[in-house]
Amino acid sequence: MPNVLTAWRIATLATLAGGTLAAQGPSQPARIPTTVEMPLAVEAGAPTPDSLVHLVLARFATGTAAAFDSVYPDPLGRTVIDGAAQRKLLRTPGLGRVLWSDASHAVLLITGTVHEGDATGIETGSDETNRVRRLSGLYEAARAGDTWTLARQIPFDTLNYIRAQVLHVDIEPGRMSRIVDTVTIESGSPWGFGARLNNATTLQTVTLDGRPARYALGGGVLWIDVPAAARSRRATLALAYSIPAQHDAKPATGDSANVAPATSPDTMPAYGAMNNTDAWHPFFNYDSGNDFAQLTVTATIPSQYRLTTSVPQTETVSGGVRTVHGTSIHPQFLLALLYDRDWTPVTTQVNGGEFTLETFFTPHFHFAPDTIAKTAALVYRTLVPRFGEPQAPSKYLAVVEDRSLGHSGWAVRMNNAVISGDNATMLDEPNLGPSFPFAHEVSHGWTMNSSGLAANFLQEGWATFCESLVLRAEYGPTAERNFWERMRTSYVTGLDRAGFLGGFEGKQSIIDNPDNGRIHYSKGSWILHQLDYVLGDSTYDRGIRYFIANNGRGPNGYPEFIADMSRAAGRDLTGFIMPWLSGKYIPDVEAHVDGSSVIVTQSQPDVVFDLPLDVAIVSGADTVRQRVRLTSRADTIHLNDAGAVTRVLVDPDHHFLLRRHWGETKTFTLHAPNAKSVELSGNFIAKPIAATHTGDDWTVELPIPEGRYIWLWRVDGKSPSDEETIAAVKSGASDSTSRAGVLIVRPLVRLDDHDAR
Repeated sequence: MPNVLTAWRIATLATLAGGTLAAQGPSQPARIPTTVEMPLAVEAGAPTPDSLVHLVLARFATGTAAAFDSVYPDPLGRTVIDGAAQRKLLRTPGLGRVLWSDASHAVLLITGTVHEGDATGIETGSDETNRVRRLSGLYEAARAGDTWTLARQIPFDTLNYIRAQVLHVDIEPGRMSRIVDTVTIESGSPWGFGARLNNATTLQTVTLDGRPARYALGGGVLWIDVPAAARSRRATLALAYSIPAQHDAKPATGDSANVAPATSPDTMPAYGAMNNTDAWHPFFNYDSGNDFAQLTVTATIPSQYRLTTSVPQTETVSGGVRTVHGTSIHPQFLLALLYDRDWTPVTTQVNGGEFTLETFFTPHFHFAPDTIAKTAALVYRTLVPRFGEPQAPSKYLAVVEDRSLGHSGWAVRMNNAVISGDNATMLDEPNLGPSFPFAHEVSHGWTMNSSGLAANFLQEGWATFCESLVLRAEYGPTAERNFWERMRTSYVTGLDRAGFLGGFEGKQSIIDNPDNGRIHYSKGSWILHQLDYVLGDSTYDRGIRYFIANNGRGPNGYPEFIADMSRAAGRDLTGFIMPWLSGKYIPDVEAHVDGSSVIVTQSQPDVVFDLPLDVAIVSGADTVRQRVRLTSRADTIHLNDAGAVTRVLVDPDHHFLLRRHWGETKTFTLHAPNAKSVELSGNFIAKPIAATHTGDDWTVELPIPEGRYIWLWRVDGKSPSDEETIAAVKSGASDSTSRAGVLIVRPLVRLDDHDAR
């Protein structure tokens, strides 16, 4: 038997190395180096592949994090066990078997479950499945002498594809969903077909091409044995199974209460959902490019409920049953099913029929359908002239109130549906943030089927970039500039609404964080913003259109993105884009006068950037702009007769995400006569700073780099509410009794590094 592991590795590394680039673009873009974090060394092994499986599962279940690391090489999987060990969560082994082997290599199936273990909480199969998603899977084992060790994880989509799914779902609200899924697959591997599937699934029947199939389910993984005769061709995998309710059994209060009145004979919940993150039908992974498929769903539910399939749909009602039929209009890999007894669906033709908008709101929802339609129209008017229609194109958009998300606002995009909790009180916020969360979710429609290691850069970074465009269209260039200042501070300090998270600088790269981390929103959006500036709108838009045209037609990730942008630009952009994706640091650029020259340097520890920079040389009352393309550690600008130079500012208009070295020392003062403790917080510091007081006045003095920042006073441990903060920022309050405000810092003096102090 040929060594299929060798063939797989060559194909995989060729893809990661950008082999697709050579066929595109006016010039031949360079091959992209493999920058994903490589497997780590292991210290221990076993005498056979089978005993290695048992060793890994034993250490998964009972070992310390260090003991597990000694036999397990994947860095992302190690974090699963490290977190579980720190929190003392129960770990139970799942599947463990040798699927294929020769004299020196083997493919192993290893899965497990990490249980939350909170008796007061509600643990679902989707929680368990997603918690171990970076660990449960296929592994290559290698032999050295008499010892077998794990070498690396093998993605489920290696040599395997999902081509179509036809789903029939019978929903019993609050209890169970019964599903029949007919999946068209192609399996080219001798180790079978593996996919993610909800850990709470109960399988009734599994057939392959009409015959009972050998299968295993555990640790959020479904494995199917594919006989040699069925490999490398399309085959029909038919599954019949059931999944308990994932979200709709939680108690709630107020208008969102998910229970009928005590006197009501109806004991079914008012609403529920099977989200596309619930793994309720088979898929490879959230960033795979091999499971985009035509999806068709027919769902039945009691007729008192309304239902959305998150794709265009029709419905009929007969005999007390509502039947909803939905079909994806572009390739998808997961669907969502959401339902509510109190929705009143409204259908609107937007922009003269440019697309159909369907809203699913209860009477208590804050926004009327026509308001949503006008705002969605604004997003389309802003984006379509530049980037064309959403992928496919998509002529349908649903906006859904999902009460199972609880007291939250605009939360997520699922397929063709923008989803909110029951507390969406703002579509945008132009003063404090600024931000435009509704536009963000709508904008996902253009790139949501991006795949690969940097998929979330191309999904969340893109949607965040689009927020800035819609803010500019609605509120002007000042709101756009303020937005980018916010995204910079988000990267430097890592702050968001969830609290103080710490900055990303030196800790994380885009490619080494394939999950949906905040770095993709902040640094990821800045990459796209900078590329737009460097290329100009016309070239940038052409490259984005190339990329969108292939979304959902197979793998379409950062190598394809670089190829498409290079094709539009007529030159290789690998050297410009890749350092932003692979590096853990942003450029640390400084300039200093050396005789009759200005020396411009970049001194970040890892990668070297390609930076076309403006440099402002200040001499007395005069400022002269010079352009330097910094492609090495240092470059020189000759001054000629510039006179006595007092300041040299790099990138004075903030076109790039750079470390900043100029600013001011600011004194913050709060007059709080009855306070016992006062702390200064804001989006420019990593944790609150205690104020000192003289009498009734509390002060904090800080050197702060240039930028726009939001500051807040915490008095006796209590911060002002969002409403109070927004009101203070809108009013421009700045006296010593203000609890919040906006701070503009100018580049007046050279500062030591005080970012994220």
